[in-house]
Amino acid sequence: MTSQRTARPWYCSDRLTNDYRQVAVRGGDLRMLKLLKVVRSIIVNLGIVGVTLAALLYTGADATVVSVIGLVTLGLFNGVEVADYAALAQAFAEVKAEQSGDSGSGE
Repeated sequence: MTSQRTARPWYCSDRLTNDYRQVAVRGGDLRMLKLLKVVRSIIVNLGIVGVTLAALLYTGADATVVSVIGLVTLGLFNGVEVADYAALAQAFAEVKAEQSGDSGSGE
């Protein structure tokens, strides 16, 4: 059983991609996982923005400090989310390519 594997993009973590591939091999639904990640990202982003705005509007916090902390937090969180999402998308593409290759081989 030979499997040709294309090189993964530099921004996709091999460990994460392999973990997601294992989820797919064991019968997990990568589409549902993808949807849950998007929903989680939206909720967390709205939460960060909400807390930042509440600190600015209701507590009278220093606008410079709160704004910088809010933006840095959003940037760090979304950077991690994008890396995770890229690995999931890569695993999804690899599993789909494997499945289409297996069905086309006639075995």
